[in-house]
Amino acid sequence: MDNRNEILFAVREAKRNLGEAADFRVADALAILEGIAPFLNKEIIIGLKCKGCDNYASASFPLSRDFWAVDDSEYCHAKHASLKNLTASKLAGCTQYSCQASGDLINLGTAIMEEDLRPAFQERKLYDRSKFASYSVAFRLQSSPGKVCIELGHLTDEGFACSDMKLYILRRLDPGFGAVASQKIFEAMKSGPVMVVQSSLQTRKQLDIDYVLEWIVEKRKMDIVYL
Repeated sequence: MDNRNEILFAVREAKRNLGEAADFRVADALAILEGIAPFLNKEIIIGLKCKGCDNYASASFPLSRDFWAVDDSEYCHAKHASLKNLTASKLAGCTQYSCQASGDLINLGTAIMEEDLRPAFQERKLYDRSKFASYSVAFRLQSSPGKVCIELGHLTDEGFACSDMKLYILRRLDPGFGAVASQKIFEAMKSGPVMVVQSSLQTRKQLDIDYVLEWIVEKRKMDIVYL
């Protein structure tokens, strides 16, 4: 079936089967669907719906605990399937869409950034080797389904300049960290989110951050992994 017209064909088939017996509200809903169906191909549905869903992942580990094997295709954790193997109708009609877990993770990341990190770094400086100068530490939070990232850096006239330190808060494994790191994360990941620290040892020592991070994860009842 032509992927671009898959939903259109399904709607027209439903209208044909229901005929004149369809409730007027059902008929109106089908008319609306028929109108927008030509614009809903699989890529558009994924962009509008799947990429904002808690179950979405840009890649996955297709084999249990084999962290060296990665499927780079977009993946649905709810359906345990690559999106390439699901039809447009299946994706459009999915009732498992949720962004609650992502919202909870963003709230946790924001609380860590504002309540824990910002007060702890109020008097600390971050040395920028390219500028040969020290700056007050600034923070930036980025999010995607399954994880949030708190970047440490400093503010410039051009905006935020990120250092080599990033704090990830994960609620599930992410193939983007690679096989060795994923094994370490898997061993730490128990019942809740885990903090993953990605930074050079030099930056960690410069900021004297390790004891702060250990205090945060103990306070938040999380585990921590240093990469």
